[in-house]
Parts: sequence; structure tokens; C-alpha cells
Amino acid sequence: MSYQDTLLTWHDFYLACAAASATFAGLLFVALSLHLRIVVTHPEARSLARITLTDYFAVLLVSLFLLTPAGVPQQTGIDLIVISGVSLVLTTPPSVRGIRARRARTLGLGLLISRFGLSMLGCIAVGVLGAVFYLGPTSTAFNGLVGTVVVLLVVAVRNTWDLLVTVADKRQ
Repeated sequence: MSYQDTLLTWHDFYLACAAASATFAGLLFVALSLHLRIVVTHPEARSLARITLTDYFAVLLVSLFLLTPAGVPQQTGIDLIVISGVSLVLTTPPSVRGIRARRARTLGLGLLISRFGLSMLGCIAVGVLGAVFYLGPTSTAFNGLVGTVVVLLVVAVRNTWDLLVTVADKRQ
């Protein structure tokens, strides 16, 4: 089966992932805007919100690039490596700031470390799978990417829940 044919078999999955991540990102914006003062005054909440949004956009970009017809798997690999690099650049500083925040925490330190760590591992996995796409075999890369995208979505949804519940609780 050619690479283009293989991409077509994954079309519906990545279409669903793109729709889900875009919808969740929009809902995150709306929900956090209702409690914006708390989000901007608590560094760890702001950091978790930024990382969660980055996770949603990473899934969206991975999905969009896999929905774009690519002639060769090497191009997909380069795209994924770039997404991984940009995601890590966007998630590393807020992770460090959120963990180092010395004020009274809205979110527990253990929760932050696990959520930041899972998000960063997901971003690293996207880059590693990009290298697998570039070097081959693509079947391994496609299978690994399914798990990575699902983990990023699950972590982002869980982060969103923690943010919303914690921020709403802090407001009271």
C-alpha cells in the first residue's frame, strides 16, 4: 500500500482528533475567561492553562498535517518534529514557572509535575515518531501516533477539568 493510501485510511481518525481538539480549545478559552482574574493571579494555574492549550493545538496541528496530502513520509516526519519542537518551546518555560511558584498553590505540586511531565512526554513522543516517519517504517509511526494523540487529548481534558474545578472552587 502506498503512503498516500495509508494516509487515507487514517483520515477519519485525524478528522475526529482535529475536531475534538479545536472544540476543547475553544471551550477552554470560554471557561477560563469566566474566571480570568484567578487564572492570571495564580502562576501555576496560568501555566497549566498554557500547557493545556498547547496540548490541544499540538493535537490539532498533528491532525491537520496528517490530513494534508503528503507525497512522502519524510515530509510528515519533518512536520511532526517541528510541531514537537515548537510545543516543547511553548511548554517548558510555563512548566518551570508553575512548579517554582512559591505562593499558596491553587493546584498541588504533585498534580502539576505529573500533568506538565505527561504533556512534555507527549510532545517528545510526537518528535520521536516524526523521526520514525522520516526513517521508516511508517506503520510503526502511525500506530505510535495514535497512542500519543490520545494521551495528549486525555491529559489536556483532565487538565481542563482540574483547572475549571480548582478555579471555580477558588472563586468561592
